[in-house]
Amino acid sequence: MPRYFFNLNDGQKIIPDLEGTELPDDDSARAHAVQVARELARNRERETRSWRLAVCDAEGTLRFELLFGSMDEVISRLPPVIRFMFEDADDSTASLKVMEQVRMTLLSYEDREGGDLGSAPLCTQRRGFSQR
Repeated sequence: MPRYFFNLNDGQKIIPDLEGTELPDDDSARAHAVQVARELARNRERETRSWRLAVCDAEGTLRFELLFGSMDEVISRLPPVIRFMFEDADDSTASLKVMEQVRMTLLSYEDREGGDLGSAPLCTQRRGFSQR
């Protein structure tokens, strides 16, 4: 029986499923993913709307992704074109969170180094890293 891995992406980090679950096929894996996502989202649907489960097989090949927001009953009843708009918006929100994290990292770098990001190549050279 195939083993599926349900890796959680909460927009800030990826939490890997190290054990996996044996299931007969992709349809069973999808049903299991929905059950897992509902349990994780229970009583915090708003917070988890942009989360997703990346379901992979034993070789690490992505079989499918389940966006938590796609399980919202109101959204699931919408026509597919409109439903995809919500999913795209959730993707954009997750991307904006990542961009904000990068921005904060860069700002903290500037504060630590006492300069602007233009001095970054000099800092990496000083620390012995090549600039190739």
